[in-house]
Amino acid sequence: MMFHPTLVVEDLEDAARWFRRVFGRRAVRWEDKFDLAVLNPDYPINYSYFFVVGDVSLDVLCPSLLKLPGDRSASVYREGAGLVDIAWYTDHIEDVARDLERNGFRTRDQEGNIIHDGDVPPSNLVWDCPMIWTLPEDTGLTYEFYRMGRRHWPKYSQLADPRLDPAWRPDVVSPEDPLGIITSAHHTVLTHDRERALRLFVEVLGGQILGEGYSERLDAEFVEVLYAKSVMRFATPRTQPIRDVISGEDTLADQYVGITFRVTDLDAVAGHLAGQDIEFSRSAEGIHTVPAGSFGAVWGFTQAS
Repeated sequence: MMFHPTLVVEDLEDAARWFRRVFGRRAVRWEDKFDLAVLNPDYPINYSYFFVVGDVSLDVLCPSLLKLPGDRSASVYREGAGLVDIAWYTDHIEDVARDLERNGFRTRDQEGNIIHDGDVPPSNLVWDCPMIWTLPEDTGLTYEFYRMGRRHWPKYSQLADPRLDPAWRPDVVSPEDPLGIITSAHHTVLTHDRERALRLFVEVLGGQILGEGYSERLDAEFVEVLYAKSVMRFATPRTQPIRDVISGEDTLADQYVGITFRVTDLDAVAGHLAGQDIEFSRSAEGIHTVPAGSFGAVWGFTQAS
């Protein structure tokens, strides 16, 4: 299933206050996720916080705080604000790396080294949590694949990702949630190359096409793909250019622009957002926040049927 989307921000504490105020979610820190005694003692912690929103565990990360052991720089994330990648759990990370490479999609480790023949190195975090990233030049957007050692699951499932607990049940609204979020509806990625997205997620990774449509709000044709229990909406604008979520400049690269959630009451969402001075628009597609006031992301809400 999806491990986490990654939202980069410039100020973690500001983000923590915002998610508490707007989403009613408290930050899950590294000491809440892992037994720190088993991690690499030189690995930086608290360069990111997690926020569990429905069935999404969101990683909110400050790139300037991510320095690898030996003061080496991680080459994965740019500084700024916006959704930048999606990570997926896998039990077979070496096979994933081989399959992607065999189909022309390269992967790299945390330091930017290209991986060949499934030779995935141990993680800088801890040896039994290897991770790889695709190259956006090949896959349009950066996608991460991550294998978490089973010994970490009991603690990790308590706060960071309750879905790892066998007792977890989906579609349950948190009692502290002012938005009434039930579950995620879809993750929206703008792309100029729909065929590449379908080849990656359907032909190579084994996802399923759910259907196609048109978004008047985005003025874009879209196709939805179910992959690893999450719905990816790949949208191609008819007339407008795609703009980089960090720089705002026109780009040919795919851009992860937002996450839409199903909620119990759209009117309640509108009232809460207005009360928190969050700018948003409302249309037949639901409610969508304005990126400038929402850490560069569009947080969407649609009425559950």
